[in-house]
Amino acid sequence: MGRRCFLYTAVFADARKYTDMSQTIENQSTERRQGGDTTAPPRKLNLLVVDDNQEVGESLAMLLETFGHNVVVVRNWQMAVEQVKQCVPDAVYLDIEMPGISGIEIGRRLRNNPDTANAVLVAVTGHSLPMYMDDALTVGFRHFLVKPVRMEDLATTVQSVLAG
Repeated sequence: MGRRCFLYTAVFADARKYTDMSQTIENQSTERRQGGDTTAPPRKLNLLVVDDNQEVGESLAMLLETFGHNVVVVRNWQMAVEQVKQCVPDAVYLDIEMPGISGIEIGRRLRNNPDTANAVLVAVTGHSLPMYMDDALTVGFRHFLVKPVRMEDLATTVQSVLAG
């Protein structure tokens, strides 16, 4: 258990680095606006994390929140459907291996739903097997992250969503 906490501590220490970088970018953006530049600040994203393991889902959400975005965690397909009715996510981080319906199948269903067809799909898995990557690519996932997820990889996914 102590080793697990240490790993999370290291990840969250790394998260502070990205949060500081994000604040610096925001400060520079504010300075440009005050100097006559009309560039708007980055928008706040609505992110959905679907993971059957509550601790893993909440840990991923905490890391994503360090970038200043709204994050909701759900544990299965049914909860995801209910959440999407309340707020359409800009991106969905899907655990690939879940009981019942896999993350790949959830991604397929989200892609076929007109309300969520434009959400960026991000596969999150403990396995980097080529079959998972091929399936994810076929469904339309834009990113494939292997657990434990690196902070710079999360930053890349968030920047990708912001860029459109």
